[in-house]
Amino acid sequence: MWAAETARADIAGPLALALLAFIAVLPEYAVDLWFAYTAGSRPEYAAYAAANMTGANRLLVGVGWPLVALAAYFAARRAGVRPGVVLREHRRIDVAFLGAAALLAFVMPLTREISWAVAVVLIAWYAYYLFRIGRCSETDEEELIGVPARLAQLPTRRRRMTTVLVFAAAAAVVLACAEPFATSLVDAGASLGIDRFLLVQWLAPLASEAPELIVAVVFAWRLRGDDGLGALLSSKVNQWTLLIACLPLAYAAGGGSWSLPLVERQVDEVMLTAAQTVLAVVLLLDLRFLPWKAGLLFGLFVVQFVLPGENARLLLGYVYLTLALALLTRHWRELAPTARALGGRIEGDQH
Repeated sequence: MWAAETARADIAGPLALALLAFIAVLPEYAVDLWFAYTAGSRPEYAAYAAANMTGANRLLVGVGWPLVALAAYFAARRAGVRPGVVLREHRRIDVAFLGAAALLAFVMPLTREISWAVAVVLIAWYAYYLFRIGRCSETDEEELIGVPARLAQLPTRRRRMTTVLVFAAAAAVVLACAEPFATSLVDAGASLGIDRFLLVQWLAPLASEAPELIVAVVFAWRLRGDDGLGALLSSKVNQWTLLIACLPLAYAAGGGSWSLPLVERQVDEVMLTAAQTVLAVVLLLDLRFLPWKAGLLFGLFVVQFVLPGENARLLLGYVYLTLALALLTRHWRELAPTARALGGRIEGDQH
């Protein structure tokens, strides 16, 4: 986090926030890719890779986004301003790219695998996303405090070298912890009689998503709800594109085929996660994340733990899609400017 904040002294704008979001979620990548890599020689681990990916994505939207809204609400009350997170116009780029990726994601449950072809498309899509936000001239200036503020005052060359070294040290710790952390989860489930699938799906993402949640909540508490939700929105884009794309590649590197198979339970999980993503995109079409929207996402997230039976996930997925369709009728005028954000210019782009 220190290194990511310091790097913003050299990289400005939405691209810096996207890179910050990517760096903050690296622990999730390390754990999930280890599961996928191990699945190449131990096929039972393929289910854990899919479980970790879907759990992380649903936790991010179902808990992370409402948590930012909650922090923004109390910060607004403290400052005596109107509650609610209002996103700036250039966030349409994130919303548009996430929406397109959400629709593409339905290919995975239909084909019952995450294929190399889907991986190639998603990697290209994320690269194009970085290109689009890299051309946006809108700034996301954060006043640095503490360690990042001191590092930012160093001479340019020394600051950049220090930032790289801190990044390298943090990455080394993350990579060193990934394998024992993931293995311990599976072993703990076996020895304690707890469903290992659920441990991998919820406990692992809760730990690995913590850095980005902390960053986002701090932004919101500083009355910068746009940056807080923007960071999680960008993180959702990279997890729903690049992370998914890396899974079949890690699986192949570990000795498996070029397509990561999905069994029945994972098919339903991926479908449910894609449906939740569609609803989240529709809720942000008007660039306003109000308390009732946060409550809706959190409430539906909690419901999945209450409904019994595996078929409940499929039913809940249809509920997400039905609500998305109903709300879309209220915001259909926002579709055109959001679609234009994929390739055209919007307010905040460079001219």
